[in-house]
Amino acid sequence: MKKLVLLHAAILVTGCSEKNSTPETLITPSQAEPLVDKAILDFDAIPALAATLEETIEEGPEGDFIVKGTDTLYSGVFYKVDSISGEQVYIVANIKDGQFEGPSIMYRSNGSKAGEVELQNGTPVEGSEQYWNSKGQKVDTQEEALDSQ
Repeated sequence: MKKLVLLHAAILVTGCSEKNSTPETLITPSQAEPLVDKAILDFDAIPALAATLEETIEEGPEGDFIVKGTDTLYSGVFYKVDSISGEQVYIVANIKDGQFEGPSIMYRSNGSKAGEVELQNGTPVEGSEQYWNSKGQKVDTQEEALDSQ
């Protein structure tokens, strides 16, 4: 649970573009090739992908993300739909060997980027957090980025 709090506090997410994806093609624990490097998003599909992922992985006792019912570390794309400061956001990040890794981006439901942070072994890289308001202007805080006024 600590990692999810860290995820929200640091504003995680990744990828940008369009592609039709289905939960079946994106989250299959037995896939030979992990989806860590997948950078193509279909914003309409994110809620379904997040729901499927929530049924597929969980946070293990060591704080790593694992495939439910196993001790297999999850590697793949992480999707979450959340509400922060009253605004619905899509959090998209990469998980590699159970840990958040690489760029993570928070999008508004319309697809515009609200925040980004770089992660190494589940920890935000100091100074890597960036935020943008709904007009695309760079701002200093998550609160400013998600202020709908």
